[in-house]
Amino acid sequence: MVWNGVMMIYHYLKVDKQSGTPIYQQLVSGIERFCRDYPPETPIPPERDLSKTLGVSRTTLRQALKECCDRGLIISRWAKGIFVAEQKKRRRILVMMPESTMISMPWNYTLPGIEQRAAELSITVEKISTTFLRSQTKEQIRHFLEQEDFTGILHMDYFSWIEAEELDVLRNIHTPVLFPHSCLYWFRQMPFPMNVVDERQAFRDAIAAMVEMGHTEIMTLGADSYYDAIRGYSGEEYLKMLEGIGANPDPELFRRVQYDEEKIAETVSVLLKPKRKFTAIICFSDFYAIMAMKALKRYSLRVPEDVSIMGFCGFPGGKFLTPGLSTIDFNYLLIGRNAVDRLLAIPSEWQKMNESERVNFSPYELVIRESMKPLKKKNRKGK
Repeated sequence: MVWNGVMMIYHYLKVDKQSGTPIYQQLVSGIERFCRDYPPETPIPPERDLSKTLGVSRTTLRQALKECCDRGLIISRWAKGIFVAEQKKRRRILVMMPESTMISMPWNYTLPGIEQRAAELSITVEKISTTFLRSQTKEQIRHFLEQEDFTGILHMDYFSWIEAEELDVLRNIHTPVLFPHSCLYWFRQMPFPMNVVDERQAFRDAIAAMVEMGHTEIMTLGADSYYDAIRGYSGEEYLKMLEGIGANPDPELFRRVQYDEEKIAETVSVLLKPKRKFTAIICFSDFYAIMAMKALKRYSLRVPEDVSIMGFCGFPGGKFLTPGLSTIDFNYLLIGRNAVDRLLAIPSEWQKMNESERVNFSPYELVIRESMKPLKKKNRKGK
């Protein structure tokens, strides 16, 4: 059996040098399959033999072997060789998420990062619908979570949709729980570890960039169903912020509107008569921005020649629009990857974590694309 294992590893380690997958990753995948099929202590051929037989460099091979050692798939013993390691109980992460597949929902863009990072760490990702979960009793939910013994739970739903009984169960289980993408408002409401975006600062950074480009008459399209006026600001706070960075704090330029193409078009049209009152629009999200761009086209206004547009959140498809959409990019893929790493670092007695230990700020990036254009001085108010 041992001899067969030594020889059979070459069947698992076939390398396709024409493939787009890096060779070291092909080797890692092959070793992982081999370790699943063969028992602990099965020897693996020496590094020099593997390198020569497979026709790969020892540097590439060492990179693959190191990753496999780090993941606990193999073990290297001094002067003895490399062996299949005793496989630990496979780790499992439960992702709780809504059934909604609306393109505007952030979990659609965070989940691929979770799955990508989990695969690299040999962690199984299992998903459950929060809609289904809420059809169960409190005791059924508790029994399911305790019986399955997950390594951790990533909750992707909006807090405003979560029921009190569900939160009570999550607060009182030993399994670590993390909300991968949230904001400071919800962090202050709920005693859970969270990765948050400082949306107040991010929104301010976006407007400051617009002002720097000469735009002071900026229309704001906010969401009528959001917990506050706009991205962490009350109405009064927002107008003061605008004034502080040199934008016109006229309340007429600030509009909260339903996420609906016709409603957004109507709202934009109000500020076009009798004379257009703005040179740029900043939107609650990239999806609001896309609808605003459609509205401007309807009224024969060009982006960015007539009106500049700034989105918010970093919809991955924004760069493929015509014109490319400027935005604050949250980098959802990275949010998902970081969520896995942070979840694994949360202690089992996570309820004892203090506030500073529970919060982790996700980075964001201001991305200026073709939808934003500097305003010529002659077009600036008062110039």
